[in-house]
Amino acid sequence: MNHIHPTTQIWVGQIIRLILKRYLWLVGALCISACATTHTPAPDSGRNFGSDALSTAVPREISEAPTAKPEPAEPPTILKEVTLPSEAASVPEVDTEADTEVNPIVPQEPEPVPASISAPVPAPSGSFSNLNLWATADPTPALKAFQKTCKVWKRRPDEKWLNSKLPTFGRYTDWRAPCQAAQGIEASRSNAVRFFQSHFEPVNVGEDTGLLTAYYAPEIPVRRIASLEFSEPVLARPKDRKTQILPRKDLSITSSTVLAYGKPIDVFFLQIQGSGQIRFPDGKVYRAAFDGHNGHPYSSIGRALIARGDMTKDEASKQSIEAWMEKEGYAAAKDLMAQNARYVFFKTEHLNQSDGPKGAMGIPLTPMGSVAIDPKHYPYGMVVWVEGKFPKEGGDYTGADEGHLLVAQDTGGAIKGSKRGDVFFGSGAAAGEKAGVMKHQAMWTLFLPVALALKFAPIS
Repeated sequence: MNHIHPTTQIWVGQIIRLILKRYLWLVGALCISACATTHTPAPDSGRNFGSDALSTAVPREISEAPTAKPEPAEPPTILKEVTLPSEAASVPEVDTEADTEVNPIVPQEPEPVPASISAPVPAPSGSFSNLNLWATADPTPALKAFQKTCKVWKRRPDEKWLNSKLPTFGRYTDWRAPCQAAQGIEASRSNAVRFFQSHFEPVNVGEDTGLLTAYYAPEIPVRRIASLEFSEPVLARPKDRKTQILPRKDLSITSSTVLAYGKPIDVFFLQIQGSGQIRFPDGKVYRAAFDGHNGHPYSSIGRALIARGDMTKDEASKQSIEAWMEKEGYAAAKDLMAQNARYVFFKTEHLNQSDGPKGAMGIPLTPMGSVAIDPKHYPYGMVVWVEGKFPKEGGDYTGADEGHLLVAQDTGGAIKGSKRGDVFFGSGAAAGEKAGVMKHQAMWTLFLPVALALKFAPIS
């Protein structure tokens, strides 16, 4: 600079100052951006880690999670099942846990109408007096559930079957009369009893019983920043197919958008139930709605504990499994959970306190009015009467005799057979405590519209 004329130096300096003044904001922005993208990500949920690892890492804050969006007009498409070499050929008849990872898809439109109906329906019992506990039951929840079903059926063509593979249960036109009558009824016990006795006929399906369990929509505490306690991510469905089908052990925060961080045990049981609610410390609550799974087969961790001798079949329940995890610690709990390769993805939705999560039928479930069934045996929307033991409170493993009228609006991986049901108990901790001890045999009776029930002769 010593060999440059002074006037030239001044001129160059002014130009440099002008450039810096004009573009200083851009330099600052680039520096801030660089700093913002160099944070260490939150702990990988696929690996075991200790307090030291967490204390030295800078967790990734989810400042905008979850993003709640209005519920879609149509249910999302579930990921297709994949057949793996290790997949079991059959599902045990009795499971220690209710697997209610549901497929929220409106059933496909029935196939072409069969030429004739060859399978007879069981004979009607002829009187509601034959139902031992009907006189003391409250079918109000069933009325509410049935009203929701009818809103879906209203859009279906009269001539189509509820399920073309199960023509015994009629066409939509066979259910029009009770559906039309139901829509104008105020929900109360007396109205519900009068409605069902006027428009339905009980149909006996045999004296044998079937296993009845229960499930619920849990509400779990979550955080936007990972910590030692809240270390497990609640993941949205990955965008690419290769990531979607990874087993549980290979999925982590790098696999998809993190909706929230929860306790590992809580997130696992949220996946087992299939949907629930997530609550942040600021009081905001969203529904964590089922948005597909990775296609791997469901494996019961309760059955794994029984096989290892850590608990007996009679001891196995959600509460006992959770207690075992708490006692054995994080690493043992993660190893146990990894034995269930299935992983459920979620999406967040605005919460409506009066409704439960959507079931397989694509409509919100009704506490003590909705039941998950095997759709190979009954179409969605079927009305079912069950009599058996129901818990009065959490910890009541014995239960008391009760009768409940339910509407089939859901299904689950462990729900197999003509008399296998999973009753939706509701949302929250109290419902969870009762659902966790519900595992009893029950008598089944179907309710069919009167005109439809009288079309069929008794089974020979």
